[in-house]
Amino acid sequence: MFRNIILNISKNNNRYYCSSKINSGKAVDLKFITRSPTSNAVINSSNEIKNIVLLHGLFGSGNNWNKISKLLADKTNCKIFQVDQRNHGQSPHSDEFSYRSMSDDLDQFINKQSIEDLCIIGHSMGGRTAMLYSLLNPTKVKKLIVVDISPRQSTSHRHNLEFRNILLRMKSMDLSKTKKRTDANDWLLPVVEDNNVRSFLLTNLACDEDGNYFWRINIDALLENIDKIDSFPSDSEIKSIKNSTSPIEFTKDTLFIKGGLSNFIQNEDFPKMRQLFPNYELNVFEGFEHWLHSDDPLKFVEVSSDFINRE
Repeated sequence: MFRNIILNISKNNNRYYCSSKINSGKAVDLKFITRSPTSNAVINSSNEIKNIVLLHGLFGSGNNWNKISKLLADKTNCKIFQVDQRNHGQSPHSDEFSYRSMSDDLDQFINKQSIEDLCIIGHSMGGRTAMLYSLLNPTKVKKLIVVDISPRQSTSHRHNLEFRNILLRMKSMDLSKTKKRTDANDWLLPVVEDNNVRSFLLTNLACDEDGNYFWRINIDALLENIDKIDSFPSDSEIKSIKNSTSPIEFTKDTLFIKGGLSNFIQNEDFPKMRQLFPNYELNVFEGFEHWLHSDDPLKFVEVSSDFINRE
């Protein structure tokens, strides 16, 4: 599922860094990158969207969107925010890791940055964070794009086992004996055969100023809470969070983008998608798998910008 990840780091991005102290039971300040439209931007005065927040998936970071954000900023004339979710990238670590906590982080981030006229785009885990946030805060989001994930409440044992095995392999590596990145690559090889997948996972391996390697992601918290991430919150959970007995729904324009070869959105998910997002539409990228936005960023930007720019 991680094939063909594209990470293009631009020196023109504005970068903001946060501390990595452990926090429990409260929102954390997220690290983020901004991207503004260039002089080549398409000016569309009728576009009600002025800001776009991009949310990555499990094992990812805001940098995953670098190539896309540059194109998307110009195609929509919007300011882009590429966010590192908690326990990922350079955002703080926390022993609490759930869609509720990530939604709380996002709400704090949006409020602190005074972001309005917003479209959220989220891939996989980030898509579920975006869905929950939109359901809890429908007045703060004008449009929503969910990339290859559904609000399914049942877990996928195959994906769960795959993620857990990767995390356990990462945790078992003796970082004190790691002298170069190829050592880590060789260590992951027995459980991650695909070169592109290993390259993607190794973006989480960082080196401090003393030459000591460390994992950016919070492996222990991800292992402890992986079951929570593998399933979307139930209606009763969302109503409890919202403290409301009214039907839970986000009635504004929503686009689900599915990889034709991916099983992260299945036919049996459509009724739930319609219940929670009654004005959703579906675009299927035939021949593509879970990482469709990395496999064809130009097509992804075209489809996303058309949806965002539409009146």
